[in-house]
Amino acid sequence: MDRPGARQRNDAAAEEKRAVRPRLLEARRRRDLEQRRAVDDAVAAHLLALPSVARARRVAAYRSMPGEPGTEALLAGLLERGVEVLVPVSRSDGSLAWAPHDPTAPTARSRLGVDEPVGATLPDDALASVDVVVLPALAVDHAGRRLGRGAGYYDRALAVLPRRRRPLLVAVVHAEELLTEVPHEPHDLPVDVVVTENGVFRVPEAPA
Repeated sequence: MDRPGARQRNDAAAEEKRAVRPRLLEARRRRDLEQRRAVDDAVAAHLLALPSVARARRVAAYRSMPGEPGTEALLAGLLERGVEVLVPVSRSDGSLAWAPHDPTAPTARSRLGVDEPVGATLPDDALASVDVVVLPALAVDHAGRRLGRGAGYYDRALAVLPRRRRPLLVAVVHAEELLTEVPHEPHDLPVDVVVTENGVFRVPEAPA
């Protein structure tokens, strides 16, 4: 059971997260199309050159939402290499399922505003079989702590990964969203690597 002091700290961190998200989202909305395309291309190049990604056989990534660094070039580059790519499918219970990424297959717009594959999904333990997980974030700090949008989809998905052979966790943000510190709670699982349009930041003591 949490002690009162710990609960207060967690409540304060959760409130701080809610306060900072609108500012980050507004900054993303202000980016013009040319800026977004430049970021997308640079992020894809950095990710595809990352050693763990270069030797990966199976990668979990995602179809980007409006305002996020785009992943279309990354997904295409992985498929060109013959990498098996999994993308998430959101469930109504707040969890994520995973399906193979096929750019020619039918999709449906989810309530999150993302085009997700339609049809059968992989077994629930599919995420544990990948070499690298590329995941979205609003901001990440120098300790690898990731600030998401607050729905908790990725928190729940990452929490069940086996500790013995955990995939490399790579978060993608804009350069100004890599911060010294972000609000965090005890359940927040840090990532190993952060990729921005300016390059790759390896969290100290994390593999890359």
